[in-house]
Amino acid sequence: DGPWNLTVFHVNDSHCAFLPEPAQWRGDRALVGGVVALAGHLAEQRATALAALLLDAGDFMTGNLFCEMEDDGVRGGAWLDLLNRLGIDAGVIGNHEFDLGRENAHRLAARATHPLMALDLRDEAGELEFPAEPVVIERGGLRVGVIGVTCQGLFEVCAETRVRGLRLDDQAATARRWAAELDPDTDLLVLITHNGADTDTTLARALGGSGIDLIVGGHSHTRLEEPLLVGGILVVQAGSRLKNLGRVDLRVAEDRILEYDGRLIPLLAEGRRAPPEIEAAVAAAAARVDREFGRVIGELTVSWRRDSRAESNVGDWLCDALRAAAGADVALLNSGTIRNNFDPGPLTLLDIHTLLPFGNNLETFEVDGAELARIARVNAQAAESGEHGIMQVSGLNYAYTMDDGEARLLEATVDGQPIAPGRVYKVACPDFLAMQARLYMDMEKPRTTLAGGTVTGVVIDAIEAAGTIGAATGGRIVRK
Repeated sequence: DGPWNLTVFHVNDSHCAFLPEPAQWRGDRALVGGVVALAGHLAEQRATALAALLLDAGDFMTGNLFCEMEDDGVRGGAWLDLLNRLGIDAGVIGNHEFDLGRENAHRLAARATHPLMALDLRDEAGELEFPAEPVVIERGGLRVGVIGVTCQGLFEVCAETRVRGLRLDDQAATARRWAAELDPDTDLLVLITHNGADTDTTLARALGGSGIDLIVGGHSHTRLEEPLLVGGILVVQAGSRLKNLGRVDLRVAEDRILEYDGRLIPLLAEGRRAPPEIEAAVAAAAARVDREFGRVIGELTVSWRRDSRAESNVGDWLCDALRAAAGADVALLNSGTIRNNFDPGPLTLLDIHTLLPFGNNLETFEVDGAELARIARVNAQAAESGEHGIMQVSGLNYAYTMDDGEARLLEATVDGQPIAPGRVYKVACPDFLAMQARLYMDMEKPRTTLAGGTVTGVVIDAIEAAGTIGAATGGRIVRK
């Protein structure tokens, strides 16, 4: 609909969603997403573009066991091979690319046929952790410079053992330095990030006058239906799990964007076809996962629904399982660990690995009652501030109110009894939560003890033992 001379397609946070999923926001529950749908829509959309790029803003790992399977020494290698077939021009490393370890992240980057950048991330020697540098891509007579940075909050969202020894440079300074180098030789500058939409808007304000024209983002799973224009820089993001393809049409002349139009294209799967080699690879991947993880382990009689700002029924059930397995007084589980919703029906091994994909170990630590009550108040404050998801709880019940923006506990009990300030309580949680105790509990990392197995393994055992699962919220966290 316009004299566009470049189209930028973009995806982010695909989380190995290689198969379509029911669109829970639609009454007809139509299937959406998956690699076949993405490839089919891409072919149609590319046919309407004079010249095009496809960019990936990170977190292609974690979300389906397919990306944990090993091929040629690379866990997630076959998944990356699928992504390579899509013709991605450039991408960045997100925080979840480290979920299977730092060395595996390097192997993934080496296997990719497109540059995977993290230009703000340095190793112990001060060198770039990933060697890919910015690229200049020529399309339709335009020279497009693409710069890539990782997640500003990397150390808050990654287990410390997976990123130990790394450091982050200032993102704005990094982007400005590369922009100054590339700008004389390019017509357009694109910055790919993995920050989240709010952080990207702040970054855009800091980058005014840098020469950067467009920020393609990820991390917060934000569906920006149209680009944000912040300080003269466009900011886009396309949700998550390949449910949407982002499209930004640009008219570029004299080293600037004259006109733009952007939107999200829902990746409806019905009737969508892809090249035969892609369809065959997807079918083979699905069969491989089903062979290894398709076994039914239980029956869910109610819907499991996540909530990062309040108590949820799935959070209650999972925390109960962790508390029982650890023999603890209280269990805590960060809401971000819970990665999916489920409707009533059979639960398979794959479902639980999709629900809890991180492989965190279950640990315990001890606190006195006064500290436990303070943790409850911090959790209540998080529910109101929205700075991060709350911790789901078991064994601990509390009610609170808000006074001038501050949470105040009205009552707090453990196993039905008021918290005794001087008593020592045993708390179970994932190792990630203990490592991030400052963020979630406003305390130093506690001394922990392994409680036997992974969080995912404990939950699988609990489901197999129960057989039939029904869960309802129990009024554990109450705002008055």
